[in-house]
Amino acid sequence: MKGTKVDREQRGTSSTKSRPMSALVVFVCLRAALLAISLVLSVAMVARSEAATEERHKKRSEYELEVKKLKRDDPKKYEDVKRAAILYAQVLLGRLGYGVGPYNGVLDEKTQTALREYQMQRALPVTGDPLSFETSQQIEEDMNLLDYEPVILPDLFVFLDLWQSGYVSAKGTWVLTGEKMGLPEQTSHIQCFRDRRVCIEAIALIEGRGENRLLTLTSDEYEIERWDDYEIVTKPKQFGCVRYIRRVNRVQKSVTGLRSTTSTDELCKGLETKELHTTLSDGFKVYWELYENSKKALRKLMRFSPEVLRSLEQKPSK
Repeated sequence: MKGTKVDREQRGTSSTKSRPMSALVVFVCLRAALLAISLVLSVAMVARSEAATEERHKKRSEYELEVKKLKRDDPKKYEDVKRAAILYAQVLLGRLGYGVGPYNGVLDEKTQTALREYQMQRALPVTGDPLSFETSQQIEEDMNLLDYEPVILPDLFVFLDLWQSGYVSAKGTWVLTGEKMGLPEQTSHIQCFRDRRVCIEAIALIEGRGENRLLTLTSDEYEIERWDDYEIVTKPKQFGCVRYIRRVNRVQKSVTGLRSTTSTDELCKGLETKELHTTLSDGFKVYWELYENSKKALRKLMRFSPEVLRSLEQKPSK
């Protein structure tokens, strides 16, 4: 039954007035949802931070107990270890420009003063003791930084000219999509064969730190799930706790990857559970950024003259 004109006008007026209220309710709900998400993320970040702090406290306690035990049970060996730690610290301090020497493993006044200045600069507990947990850890990290030299990685090259004939190849460095750097340092060479329904990926990877850096070579075979006029997509390949997919896009002339975590059991503990999207990128650009970042870190750390610092700013030619 149709209402009167007045009824319709009243309903229309009522509907019009309710719209702003509905928008307000939506806005409030949306804001509450965003705040809830932000709270969850904050709690997760705090939990991870607390876990990392707890792990560090555990390592410190274990380290200090071992040092005390060594000093009590084998004083001679303890003195040898302490002398080696002092010598290692002297070498680092000398390389950083603190003016210590000779390197004799003796904690003399000059060495102790330099060590205290180093501890202050690195925001460490000022103990003057190279065997203290935080200082020994930082000395090792800084020595690795001094010895670090990034590897020059190959340029990106994607060859698609023989797509219709059934052959595609590409080489470059994998980086997380949206990121600039690839870590660890690596380069990949991928070849896809349509008649064999496989893509073969050879990977050269630099692992480890400092003098323990090691080059490893691997070769993996991916079954091709689809090869059409526009893209090549492989079947998921399982590697322990994760699996990978490779994709070649003919229009974009790009090679991308997807890594998914498939297990969260004890052996896979600590792995990122969200999907990671990767892109095969220009290796030289990755190298360049690693080089720039390492030199910036060194300039902040070293106590050298302006002339020496300027020499460090000289960039290598490609």
